[in-house]
Formats: sequence, C-alpha cells, structure tokens
Amino acid sequence: MSVTFCCFDAPRTQVPCPFCQDWLERGWIKEGERCDQFCTGFEERSEAPEVNFSQGNVADILRLLGFTTEGGDLYGSCSGGEMRQRIFRARNANRSHLVREPEYIPGGSAGVETVQEGNVVRVQRMGAACYIGGNTDEQTLRRLTDLEALAIYAQEHGFEITWG
Repeated sequence: MSVTFCCFDAPRTQVPCPFCQDWLERGWIKEGERCDQFCTGFEERSEAPEVNFSQGNVADILRLLGFTTEGGDLYGSCSGGEMRQRIFRARNANRSHLVREPEYIPGGSAGVETVQEGNVVRVQRMGAACYIGGNTDEQTLRRLTDLEALAIYAQEHGFEITWG
C-alpha cells in the first residue's frame, strides 16, 4: 500500500493512456484497441506535482513533519505554506532515528504449526521470506525535496495539500 500527496483541486488534463501507448508500440494490441476492458484510452493527470510513498516511509516522514500518525492514520491535509514551514524544520532537525539498514527475514521465521494428514503428523514452518527496505538520510532529504516541490506549487496556486 502507499500514500499519495497531491493538490486534489488542481486542474487536470487528459493524456493518452501510457499502458495503451506502450502495448501498441510493443505490438501487443492494434490501433484502436485498449490495454484492458475498462480503459478509455485516456487518463486524467494533475498539473500539480504528486508524491507517492510506501506506508512505512510515509509514517516516518509524517512524524518528522510533526503530524500525528496515531492509530495508523496516514491521511490529512494542510496548506502549502504550512507544509513548507514543516519541511524547513524537518531539514534542520535530527533525522538519525529514521536511518535503518535493510533487513532480510528468511521464510519459516513466523513459528511452526502441526499438520495432521491421516495418521501422519508433521511440523511445518510458517511465514514467507520478507525483505524490509532500509532508509538513508539522503533518501529522507530526497523525499522532503519532492514534497517541497508540491508545497511550492500549492502555495503559489492557493491549493490545499491532501494525503491518504
């Protein structure tokens, strides 16, 4: 899952569906066909920048910006000016607590269960392999820079920034 930051009320323009364009170039569909049965051949694209983060990364960024994420609430809104002020403070704050190494948890690490098949009982390990991405300070600063581009647009055009 992910969370997108955007200016919901920003003007939108209609652009050709990128999947249809790609599939046509690859020869997977013919001219006039669509990438799937629900595609209209076009999509609405905001003229404002949009920023999308994974839920794990956005929770850290929201807390760094001073927003509460109690109970897993990863949605909200604010003005572009307020977001720029929060980004300024976040750039000058201690961000070392956001730095983490990538982690690999091998399959079968979630415990065991016993499975009975007829007269045979076997012990089966549970859990899929998990890859947990790390985070560097440079990645955090890049995310803040992406958010700042959106905040500048929102402030200059009088739009609210929403996320969720």
